Amino acid sequence: MSTESLIQRGQADLRFFYSPYFNTQSKLEAFLHDALDYEKGSLAKRQMLYQVQRFVSLATDIDKLRPGRDGLRIMFIRICLESLCSLSNDSKKNNKLFYETFINCFSDEGKQYILNNFKLSSFDDEICGYLMEVSHDLTMMDFFEIIRITRNQVVHEGVYWEMQYFALADEFPLSTTMATKDRFLKTYTYQCQEERDITYHFETTLKYENFIYYFIEACVNYIEKVEVI
Repeated sequence: MSTESLIQRGQADLRFFYSPYFNTQSKLEAFLHDALDYEKGSLAKRQMLYQVQRFVSLATDIDKLRPGRDGLRIMFIRICLESLCSLSNDSKKNNKLFYETFINCFSDEGKQYILNNFKLSSFDDEICGYLMEVSHDLTMMDFFEIIRITRNQVVHEGVYWEMQYFALADEFPLSTTMATKDRFLKTYTYQCQEERDITYHFETTLKYENFIYYFIEACVNYIEKVEVI
């Protein structure tokens, strides 16, 4: 297959991948043109287009090899985010700025879906010298911190089967746990400062198909708005 044929096939794959996120063909073409045009676009934006397609496809397809291993899916989602961060000007400042910017690229509907369907039900904290079960509402930043911790556990500890994000049944929430020393809740003041694992209990009714739709939608919004290096 010639180089030109490979390029055409790659661009056709991009059109198929990104088409659900545009309500007209002209808007899709404008989005791709801005990133792919060698005179108008930039190398970083072209890389972003392909990196999102590549890592989301891996996250989706890994379930065929290791079904029910959400940690592996989340690892690829996190790598996708790390790639976007490294290609943007936000990475020159700090990673926190990238995640704040990226979260703001989610639609209100997407944020509501995630936070309504992925909840922290309880965790243990030391209050007045006693271990107590407490609960706390998650923020989007908390959710992406949980993704970061899951990625690290998969890569550094080989743990990819414990933490589950996506439920199969519509009627009943899936209960799952994560043990970590990270104090990741941004709007909660931990009373226990001892460096020990805290076990967090979650309930999820997230569907992967819905989550990944909102995630790619946020990636599209980020690519359209971001300044690149």
